[in-house]
Amino acid sequence: MTRNGTFCFCADGFEVGEDGRSCRDHDECAMYGTCSQTCMNTYGSYRCSCTDGYSLQSNRRSCIAKHEPGENPAALLIGGSDNIIITALNGSRLQTLKQLDSNGTHGLDFNHKEESVCWVTSSESSGQLRCARMRKASGFTKEQEVKTIQNLHDVDHLAFDWLTGNLYFVDQASDRIFVCNQYGDTCVTVIDLDLLNPKAITLDPLMGMLFFTDYGNTAKLERCNMDGTNRTRLVDYKVERPTAVALDLVKKLVYWADAYLDYIEMVDYNGKNRHTIIQGYQVAHLHGLAVFEDYLFATRSDPSSGAVVDILRINRFNVTDPETLTSIGNAKTIRVYHKLSQPKVKGHACEVDPYGKPGGCSHICLLSGSYKSRSCRCRTGFSLGSDGQSCKKPKNDLFLFYGKGRPGIIRGLDMNVKSSNEHIVPIEDLVNPRALDYHAETGNIYFADTTSFLIGRQKVDGSSRETILKDDLDNVEGISVDWIGNNLYWTNDGYRKTISVARLEQASETRKTLLEGDMSHPRAIVVDPLNRYRAITLHHKPKYGLCIIQ
Repeated sequence: MTRNGTFCFCADGFEVGEDGRSCRDHDECAMYGTCSQTCMNTYGSYRCSCTDGYSLQSNRRSCIAKHEPGENPAALLIGGSDNIIITALNGSRLQTLKQLDSNGTHGLDFNHKEESVCWVTSSESSGQLRCARMRKASGFTKEQEVKTIQNLHDVDHLAFDWLTGNLYFVDQASDRIFVCNQYGDTCVTVIDLDLLNPKAITLDPLMGMLFFTDYGNTAKLERCNMDGTNRTRLVDYKVERPTAVALDLVKKLVYWADAYLDYIEMVDYNGKNRHTIIQGYQVAHLHGLAVFEDYLFATRSDPSSGAVVDILRINRFNVTDPETLTSIGNAKTIRVYHKLSQPKVKGHACEVDPYGKPGGCSHICLLSGSYKSRSCRCRTGFSLGSDGQSCKKPKNDLFLFYGKGRPGIIRGLDMNVKSSNEHIVPIEDLVNPRALDYHAETGNIYFADTTSFLIGRQKVDGSSRETILKDDLDNVEGISVDWIGNNLYWTNDGYRKTISVARLEQASETRKTLLEGDMSHPRAIVVDPLNRYRAITLHHKPKYGLCIIQ
């Protein structure tokens, strides 16, 4: 009884109905954390169960991985600045697997079925993908470099597709996500639009899905198929600096950490049922995240403590203060090394066919939306045939190429707007490519890098990179190839205002100044060899001009 009448209560497992009097069954399974894995609602109660490989504990809620005889127990695999470390899930038995003599790991992951671990190291000018066998949790064997046609210098994260063997990379300098096959001879871009600062990636090959974080102009957590299609934004509000992401492959949940708002949160694969796991100074500066059983494992670097990194364990269903398992040197990447972290399937769409082609694809096979569905992609310079599998050189060699800075790179795209194929091997390691032209007969792209004060060239297949001019080039803003006379024209808007020409071959020995002075700012230039014309644009505030010279 209350002052205003009566108030009804229901027994455990029930809730008051909309009429305020009747009692109806309460769906406990709709609440986060009711069961560790599978939950079945019953009338007035519920029942928890576990998937294959796990056993239900005495609390009738938690699922723990079964330990088969002869198997190594689950362990934490950690990529550091100067070594790769493995430790037990409680932080004990800390052991160094690999001492690194370069600038540390810029991404690390494993393929449990193949008993292999791969990591990226970076030096001042290049990056390396290295892989090794790890049959026992005591050290590496058969370590080797996997040479990739893609430059790995700016890679910061990687993720293993343990079904196909493909490796996915985050390139922070180019603001894109790309994938390479296990041999490294084919690499294709998956996502490169609307990315300004991609940070972390993780995969669910069983669902054929890729998840990634980005904190450019709009901080966000996104999902797409592993071939880059069906891109979906899961979270784009109350998020500032998402630095790490991890998946619960059983319950289909995405966990991420925000290093600015200091929290770990969760949504399902559709971006629904958002839930805060923990927030506060205890989870500030998180950069690595992994999920196993009832726990989250994270790497935390406190700037006030220098290069020391704490390894945390957090109960994701019954949150208390995080437990610090151990502290090590500077580290970012953390993985739980166990077979249940990478569930197997009986067969998938990218299985190798009798002709040695994955999924029947000529070059690379990518899962898409399910492990039973796939799409084929072609390496640079090839187009996908009408059968959706074969790759061939396009008969019509028509493509669009462009240059950009930060980072300096030149790319070539297929003119078919429905195609995402890259037509040329990117010209990388530039600073500010300001002017471009193409010589179709030789397949050379000529470019002027104004900040590096040079004019160079490279073939569309990525070969024959060379600098042809590097002296007395203050500010080249326009170049043009005379494909009949095999000459190169360029403007120089530096201390001397000039228009010059040189032979395409032996350019430095044959250069000649055609015009000098009497120009404010010579910019673009184009030639018409058939009619013996060349045109240049001149800029003089507040007027612009076009000059045609025969």
